[in-house]
Amino acid sequence: MPDPLTEIRNSPLILVVDDDAGTRLLASASLKKAGFATMEAADGEDGVAAFDRFRPDVILLDVMMPRMDGFQACQAIRKRPGGDRVPVMMMTGLEDLASIHRAYEVGATDFITKPINWVILGHRVSYLLRASRAFQDLTASEEKTRALMRAIPDLIFRIGVDGTVLDLLSGDSSGKHTTVDRWAGRKLSEMISDGVAEEVFRHADQARETGEVGVFEYTLTHRGEQRNFEARVISIPDGESLFIARDVTDRKKAEDRLTYLAYHDSLTELPNRVTFNERLILDLARAKRRKEVVGVLLIDLDRFKEVNDTLGHESGDHLLVAVARRLRETIRETDTLARLSGDEFCIILPDQKDVNAALDAASRIRHAFMTPYRIGEHEIHMTASLGLSLFPHNGEAPDTLMKYADIAMFRAKALGRDTLQVFSEEMSIAVQERAKMEKGLRTAIERNEFRVFYQPEIDLETGLIVGAEALVRWNTSDDGMIPPMKFIPIAEETGAIIPMSEWIIRTACAQAKKWQDEGFSPFRISVNISARLFQQYDLAKTVLHILRQTGLEPNSLELEITESVAMQNMEASMETLWKLNEFSIRVAMDDFGTGYSSLAYLKKFPIQLLKIDRGFIRELDHNPEDRTIVQAIIAMAHTLKIDVVAEGVERPEQLDLLKSFGCGYAQGFYFGKPVPEQDFRNLLSENRKIIL
Repeated sequence: MPDPLTEIRNSPLILVVDDDAGTRLLASASLKKAGFATMEAADGEDGVAAFDRFRPDVILLDVMMPRMDGFQACQAIRKRPGGDRVPVMMMTGLEDLASIHRAYEVGATDFITKPINWVILGHRVSYLLRASRAFQDLTASEEKTRALMRAIPDLIFRIGVDGTVLDLLSGDSSGKHTTVDRWAGRKLSEMISDGVAEEVFRHADQARETGEVGVFEYTLTHRGEQRNFEARVISIPDGESLFIARDVTDRKKAEDRLTYLAYHDSLTELPNRVTFNERLILDLARAKRRKEVVGVLLIDLDRFKEVNDTLGHESGDHLLVAVARRLRETIRETDTLARLSGDEFCIILPDQKDVNAALDAASRIRHAFMTPYRIGEHEIHMTASLGLSLFPHNGEAPDTLMKYADIAMFRAKALGRDTLQVFSEEMSIAVQERAKMEKGLRTAIERNEFRVFYQPEIDLETGLIVGAEALVRWNTSDDGMIPPMKFIPIAEETGAIIPMSEWIIRTACAQAKKWQDEGFSPFRISVNISARLFQQYDLAKTVLHILRQTGLEPNSLELEITESVAMQNMEASMETLWKLNEFSIRVAMDDFGTGYSSLAYLKKFPIQLLKIDRGFIRELDHNPEDRTIVQAIIAMAHTLKIDVVAEGVERPEQLDLLKSFGCGYAQGFYFGKPVPEQDFRNLLSENRKIIL
């Protein structure tokens, strides 16, 4: 095996030290794309050993690691020969100033907070490397010190004892610096506000006394825009100080955005369930003092799933945004509109003088759906079922009012949809309807009401159908086809999911065997495994029994689990997955990217396939960040010799990008919707080659 040093020294070598393999792999991929060579270490001790052996040009060092954390590793490296000259960038999820202060204390050159923006990582490392080289080359004189500061993308003041600015380096958006001589000789307080200048002088005095770095944040208004800065004050010889200001406005905006998303729906920008509940509590308390009426209006879009099934999920998302916009325009400023989940919205109607006023407001909102929506080239007539509960007439507790509004909404559905219903005690029959569905699920197999639909999986290299995902449908004699989103959660709660899942696996395996016997081979059938079946059942024993009954080879069956299911009980999950692997039954990680997405865990599981969640595919041809994530997932999977399926492919532009990334397989409306077995067989018979 050739010495890695002979292969990597043509480019600057970056040592990435992190106990998470996924982070190391993503960082290495980003840095290699920026023109760097990389070396990896799994913890602090290995990182110190790697430094001794390879002498990297820059070290990216995680803070939280087993055995030796990042602070200890940084201290150890600084004590090594030459270790004081290598720039160290700390990667930390700790955003408190004390942790950042400690990082600088132990010798860190810079820090970057997690989650890391992989797109700018190469630029950050470039700046760090440029600063390091400047430091090594220009340390003999003041001019060398100034050259070092020019490599740092910050605003840097050198301040005399009396507060006079001796010189100033000013950075621009490109990261370059220019010396602003016209400010030399002026007081710092003439350049920035008095309050900030006083803070600088206070930290400068403290730095001279203690030798510590002063750190604080401040805000300035520049050209009408508020900018946030992070400042460091350092004492240097002759009583002078360095005041280093870093513009962190973009980081602050990102933090504010994350905080915003914790209380708002990311698609519609409406308040989410958390915010809704908080406001409902406040509105009810105020109404109780004023003896007013509050309406809680629950809105569920009618047949919204049909929009997703016929026009695609992208059009469905556009429709949800349009509905949110129209509802926002219909309500008052004092009302609260929230998106609770999927196609369900809820509105608080406070400050109502009586029941009739609340009813009028709810009726006005219902009429907002009379005008059709224009989504792309399609005109969609979307109706809604609305349920209204009233404080204090129907109860005083937020949970009670929400439950009654839900019952009223289901009553509106039962009456043919597109209507408004006000809760009454008689509507408790809705609870009975749920009981009816629970009872129906227990006997649905006996009545032969379940159906299995199949959606093709395509080999992107050959264009052939190589498999199908089996999807359950419930066709009742009373209510017709019931959407999976309505009956599967109830099946999970009641335990009916276990016999139903066994039936789906048996039916799908038998059908796959039949297709193989007809000459459609090789052929792989995929079945989703619920959390309850996976965690509370002897899955391997059941599946092997079904395979023996149907005659299907184990390697023709693929079981799909989600990341969250696998992580619920790591020990039990590992045992089940390895037992399946022992019998050559393939396992796919479904909806990858929406949960833990950590290769530190993924490496431990015997996974043969990753299914990239449709959320990353939806805007793949428009969103550079999604492209970067998908490309990284595919690269990681290939490194672990795991196949990749992209879900939700709907446009040729998405397909072209996936093929260029080396994605092996795909499924989605672009290739075919879920269809009954006979329709799927016709697809196989007519032409197994999908035009790519």
